[in-house]
Amino acid sequence: MKLVKMLPDRVQIKTDDAEFKNVRLNDLISVSYGDVKLVTIVTAITDSDAETQLDDSAILAEIEENSLKVIECSILGSVGKDKRFVQQIDNYVPTSACISKIDKYAFSEILQFGKTKSFFKLGDYAGYGISAYIDGNKFYQRHSCIVGNTGCGKSETVAKILEETANNTKCKIIIFDIHGEYGKLSYVDNIKMGETAFPIWALGFADMAANVFKIKEDSTVIMSALRKAYYLQCPNGNEGKPVYFDYRKMLSVLTALNNEVLITGYTKDGEPKTAKGEYNGKLSGVINAMENMLKDRRYSFLFENSPQEYLKSFLDRLMNGEKTVKNIDLSGIPHDIAVLIIGAITKLVYGIQIMQKDATPITLVCDEAHVYIPTDFQLTAAQRRMVEIFENIAKEGRKFGITLLVASQRPSELNKTIMAQCANYIVMKLNNENDKTMIKGMMPSGSAGVIEATTMFSPGDCLVIGDACPIPLKIHVELAKERSQSKTIQFWEEWQKERESVDYGALLEEYLNN
Repeated sequence: MKLVKMLPDRVQIKTDDAEFKNVRLNDLISVSYGDVKLVTIVTAITDSDAETQLDDSAILAEIEENSLKVIECSILGSVGKDKRFVQQIDNYVPTSACISKIDKYAFSEILQFGKTKSFFKLGDYAGYGISAYIDGNKFYQRHSCIVGNTGCGKSETVAKILEETANNTKCKIIIFDIHGEYGKLSYVDNIKMGETAFPIWALGFADMAANVFKIKEDSTVIMSALRKAYYLQCPNGNEGKPVYFDYRKMLSVLTALNNEVLITGYTKDGEPKTAKGEYNGKLSGVINAMENMLKDRRYSFLFENSPQEYLKSFLDRLMNGEKTVKNIDLSGIPHDIAVLIIGAITKLVYGIQIMQKDATPITLVCDEAHVYIPTDFQLTAAQRRMVEIFENIAKEGRKFGITLLVASQRPSELNKTIMAQCANYIVMKLNNENDKTMIKGMMPSGSAGVIEATTMFSPGDCLVIGDACPIPLKIHVELAKERSQSKTIQFWEEWQKERESVDYGALLEEYLNN
């Protein structure tokens, strides 16, 4: 057995020792010399004899000897003098290093990293049957990311993390729940949008104009009229902040401006001379859009006559209460408004958080984050402004005690700035090459090689790479006692069931009227 190649992030070993005849992918290998002990993981195995063309006599001779193997290993980290595994490497080893396989006992020994009250159990290391713990301080004090294909167990993993956190701390966590998966958990205060009002003025005047009614910034006439209607109600208003205005009064003012006729003088007979007002006939499009939204029952929760005091009561519920995990359930409202509400709540929470000198730390759990924190490609200026609040949190939030836990099935479509600021990655089954490339680009060089193994993961398997987990090795996540509402429909079994006929006419009528 001999170390034949040494690189900053990987090693190559040649051996014919019987000890290594059954070595497998993802086995841990110790490469040590004196006080230096590197921990590596097997990423490739080559039987070098199989690549050599031999004659019959040579083949008979080879059969009597052990096969020669070339083992490629990625370096995960090192074991220090205190026998603890760390993901740093201070020194490397020469080619005369000692090489041995890390068995269950040795693995358990290097994981004795002094568990304290800040650690919680995520699951078990696959292949070793040893509990896998996460450092809660290191997991939450910087941003984290959970990625994986649909159906790989992301929601179950999030539920496990939330349950451990809620049961062991007085946390402050807000979940943006696109699909309504976490609302029934006993430790969660579920704020279901649609049943709970969220007045349209709480989006802020500027975001309402740009993102709800899609008014372009160069539409000077329409924006001028809107501002006029806004400042009639809010003389001291702030277009970027959630300041109360009456939507119906604003619509009434715009209608009046659109129909305005001015008297410019009188004829000799005393008849008034008239001319169209500045906005006459120019506001029909925005008025129709505002009226249509007002009539659409799907948006009715936006138009309850809620005064400015509503925002205080909403913020009190969001930031206080016995149940410290708050779930913003957006599953029952139109997608376009759901995204805007996420932006508005995030901006509000961040603004309040940075104003406090000693604020309780808070984490925002962004489920299906690629939907509302996408890459910059093809974003409008208005959409870009909404993404910027998450970028600001990613870059500056840690100073003010606010961090992100981002979950997505398409990491390649996530905002690059936010991904780059994450210190911990929980990587589940990934098949898409673009997604794997994206994650590899964020990984330390030694960890990037293990991402390929995720293609063969089962649901519930993950790698945890970062400060919060001692070693990036496959973990089988333990199911939470209370599971999320996410589920995979068993199509074959469902199609085998006898079902009553469906009144599609009634469903169509309901669909058209909603």
